[in-house]
Amino acid sequence: MSDIRDDVLFDFEAVFGHPAAGVWSAPGRLTLLGTADSPETDAELAVAINRRTVLAASTRSDRTVRIASALVDELVTIELDELASTEVQGWSRIALGIVQEVLEASDTAASLTGVDVFIDTTVPVSAGLGSSAALEAALALALSDLWNLGEHTAHLAEHPDVAASVFALDDHALVRLEGETRPEPLPLDWQTAGLELLVIDTDAPTADALDTAIADDEVRRTLHSVTENQRVRDAALAIRDETPRLLGALLDASHASLRDDYGISTTEVDLAVETALVAGALGARMLGRPFSGVAVALVDTDTASRVRVALDGAFAEHAWGQPTVTAVSPSMGALRDR
Repeated sequence: MSDIRDDVLFDFEAVFGHPAAGVWSAPGRLTLLGTADSPETDAELAVAINRRTVLAASTRSDRTVRIASALVDELVTIELDELASTEVQGWSRIALGIVQEVLEASDTAASLTGVDVFIDTTVPVSAGLGSSAALEAALALALSDLWNLGEHTAHLAEHPDVAASVFALDDHALVRLEGETRPEPLPLDWQTAGLELLVIDTDAPTADALDTAIADDEVRRTLHSVTENQRVRDAALAIRDETPRLLGALLDASHASLRDDYGISTTEVDLAVETALVAGALGARMLGRPFSGVAVALVDTDTASRVRVALDGAFAEHAWGQPTVTAVSPSMGALRDR
């Protein structure tokens, strides 16, 4: 099996005609409880996952920025001086937004040169696993290194959805209480505890799933937010007490609240959660934003295979396509790989 870091170096040179200066990467993010959407009012328990966005990059002698990706057959080219006045659309919007943000944070922006960047990823896209955050963290670090800007990734802590991809540590979870921006790492060794996290992507169309009457009910949304914040606190306490199996019941309660109080679960996700629990999962909940069609289950390692088989069988009984089930574990945050 090829190494994605070798692949981006090879593809970089094939696209741009010269070697890259280095390789940088950052992990996706899995929100176990809470949300990063409203950091002033909502808490979050997250882990950075061992699926990463990897990029090769180098500076140029002019002020041109060129960005390419293994996922898109397009080379995007723009001048640094045009970034602020150009409304960027399409797949490169996030990457060029980070270039502009890092540029604006620099005291020497006028003297900086352009960059060439080639991007690839093993983070599933549009699955609620922080693929955008991984790109932002990896690219911000690469630009900080290439432009010799020092700790310019630190300002990404102000983006709660990106902070996990920046500050994560191996075998740690990250807890952020409401009103905070930078998360606190908590030791969480799944392997020693004999636990696994299974991400279940139902790949189901869910555009009509929202129960508008429930989702527009401010009282019920507030109820979910209050109880979810407490679940984040309870989860942090369980991790500190080295009793991570207690997270299972908190995941179950969170899913019930998202389904009943917030009204944003779906038939397919509910089936995935219920099937996983019947097959022996310690807990499960929907993952990501409404309509992601993705759930996460906490399982004992020796139960994981049974859960996978049960999910395939349950979806087959409904004549639905088999869900994609991926085991993930906590990973290190953004770093320079080469």
